[in-house]
Amino acid sequence: MSSGVESSGGVLDEDAKLAARPFLLMEGGPLFTLQKRVGLIKEGSPYLKRRAIFAALITWLPLLILAGMQGLAFGHNVPVPFLRDFSGYTRFLLAVPLLLLAENVLGPRIAEAAAHFVTSGVIREKDFQRFDGLVDRGLRLRDSVIAEVVIAALAYALSWVSFREIPNHVATWFRSSAETGGILTWAGYWLVGFCMPLFQFLVLRWLWRLFLWFHFLSGVCKLDLQLFPTHPDEAAGLGFVGDAQRFFGLILFAFSLASAGVLAREIVYDHIPLVTYAPTIAAYVVIALLIVVGPLMVFTGVLLKTKRVGLHQYGALATNYTGSFHQKWIEHQTPEQEPLLGSADIQSLADLGNSYAYIEKMKPLPVDPRTLLHLVLASLLPLTPLLLTVMPLKDILKLLLKVFA
Repeated sequence: MSSGVESSGGVLDEDAKLAARPFLLMEGGPLFTLQKRVGLIKEGSPYLKRRAIFAALITWLPLLILAGMQGLAFGHNVPVPFLRDFSGYTRFLLAVPLLLLAENVLGPRIAEAAAHFVTSGVIREKDFQRFDGLVDRGLRLRDSVIAEVVIAALAYALSWVSFREIPNHVATWFRSSAETGGILTWAGYWLVGFCMPLFQFLVLRWLWRLFLWFHFLSGVCKLDLQLFPTHPDEAAGLGFVGDAQRFFGLILFAFSLASAGVLAREIVYDHIPLVTYAPTIAAYVVIALLIVVGPLMVFTGVLLKTKRVGLHQYGALATNYTGSFHQKWIEHQTPEQEPLLGSADIQSLADLGNSYAYIEKMKPLPVDPRTLLHLVLASLLPLTPLLLTVMPLKDILKLLLKVFA
């Protein structure tokens, strides 16, 4: 990123250049390096589309071929053949590519937000070196071999534990019906041994990146930040961090897509009513919101302190100014016979009142309510087609027309 902090003379300060170095959370790590070596990633090329298509091809297509070889891709050999299983489409043709494509959106947003701490003046010049140290530490953790090995191990463990422990009441293209375990088909071995670990690896790696962002922000909040309680973003100048957090909605959207396919299979083939999952869906939305917004909570303490100090300072200023205004214009204790109409005193009084009102409206989190709504909708929208299992499409459209009419 080329952005930096300009000095009063308009020349980019060297320390500011250093501190504004890109915090590229998405462009590193052992897997990233491996993909560069094999040619999936090339400098200056739109490699993400290639990777997304490749991921779909090595997951969904082999599953189709293997299921077809055993006569389980379509037909009536099993109650749930491959081509009629919603989860195969939502996980591997939609969610996996989206989890990869999201890097192209989130990567620049996170880097811009990190650099904006410097370019906006929130980070003072005396802390540029410490800020750069936080960037270095975050990038070192991003490139950790141990971290990605642990993530891969967890992904495999989750895949096999899910197969062993989660009951399957209806025979499907990937395994027989059984309370626990069951017999895997050829496609089932590819699903449990590769496809699901890949999907879970991508999800867990995003959680790791979110933790690295949290780790970075927790270090930033310990610096001597230059915050202003009257800032119009109602977050003392930190509103840009919440704006960047909004784009994590893509990850929630992708995960909800995968979940929607699984729920659809359970509802249609296991005949489990949608209402049964209502508490689970509600809990999922709340937990997802807390996970994404959680990193911003590191600023709660400093924002509350800034608000408290600001109210005291501007309250004292308002007391002095309104007292002088009252003496001059109400009690007429000043000798000047200045006309009230057009006086700058009135405008100054209004400006002071507006400043105090801004401070009162300061939020404990640097996030806009619209961002929270965006994240909730990203979590719920992929699940809305499930309503078709309990209500005809025309009734849903009529209901929507009544809401918006």
